[in-house]
Amino acid sequence: MEDVTLMVKSATDKLAGIEAKLATTLNENADMKKAFEQHKEDLKSVATTAQLEEKMSEFQKQFDDLATKQKTQAPSKKSFGEAFADSIENEFDAIQKSVSRGQKHKFQVKAVGNMTVGGNLTGDSVVNYGRNAILPSTLVNFRDLIPTSNSSTLVQAYYRETAGEGGIAVQTEGSTKGQIDFDFSEIKTVNKYVAGFVRFSKQMTMALPWMQSTLPRLLLREFYSGATGENATFFGTVNAAATGSTTTAETDDVKQIIDYIANQRTAKFAASYGLISHTQLARLNKLTYTNGYYSGSGGVLTNVDGSMTISGMPVIPVDWVTDDKILIVDRDYLERVEAQGITIELFEQDSDNVQKNLITARIECLEEINLMLPQSAIYADLGNVA
Repeated sequence: MEDVTLMVKSATDKLAGIEAKLATTLNENADMKKAFEQHKEDLKSVATTAQLEEKMSEFQKQFDDLATKQKTQAPSKKSFGEAFADSIENEFDAIQKSVSRGQKHKFQVKAVGNMTVGGNLTGDSVVNYGRNAILPSTLVNFRDLIPTSNSSTLVQAYYRETAGEGGIAVQTEGSTKGQIDFDFSEIKTVNKYVAGFVRFSKQMTMALPWMQSTLPRLLLREFYSGATGENATFFGTVNAAATGSTTTAETDDVKQIIDYIANQRTAKFAASYGLISHTQLARLNKLTYTNGYYSGSGGVLTNVDGSMTISGMPVIPVDWVTDDKILIVDRDYLERVEAQGITIELFEQDSDNVQKNLITARIECLEEINLMLPQSAIYADLGNVA
């Protein structure tokens, strides 16, 4: 019995030594720690050498199984810093030797986790700018539809025929031939600046390099399409001056337009085109089947893209004509006078730009639109909108 007691004490002491060496592993592995504790309890009840050998054999097998299981488990990931610290600890002697000899030491860092933007990057990654979504521009501008006359001065004068007396007649033998005289009035066109500007910081051009090429597009869009830009200004000037006949007894939009075209031609002017809104063109297209029109019927010609010709006059939809209105012009009596073309210039010496690192971009054009004979244009209300 004494021999067995000594052997049990010796086995218990060995277990305590193993447990001390594997303290960290046991603390991280609950199953292995539980096996150690259970085996120490079992040793207290051993009475014979055979029982001791049996208990030690069981423990060895259980410990081997748990150790094998531990090795097959995936190792926990280490951060780069942890892996680097482990490399220094493991290679400390080699580092000392390299440093004492004045040599470089090469580290091999192992078991580093995968790097990801979400896990390893603080801040924003590099951005690649693609095509920007810029608001659309006007498809058709008023200046595209009329001739341009260049002027070297601020004021341009022309003469408008206003009246006259007499007339041509058949001369009978011995009678006096018909005498004619013509009256003219001097009309002066004063060019005005259509202009605007934008102010931006130097930092913005550096942070957004695409702005340098986009800004001119934005300025041109607003120059043409703004609420008080060139198109709106020209349209307002012409429709205010137009005095052509709007006489009609019709209420149907298509029939009204047919009458206006007839009025224009009766006055010996051409109906070069009629300007309407896109909404008004939709109304006209709907009338072609609501009222039983077909392409070519009654002088109305429609196309699959929705474009329309009435009595030989192209109807042009634009976004700068007031809805439910139509402007019919004779192109020969309408011109755009230009003293200075469109220019875009940049200025640092403007207001407090120097103090605030700002840049001013200006767009402007010195011009005017001229309806040479007011009676050559018709501006009419089609009566759909109150």
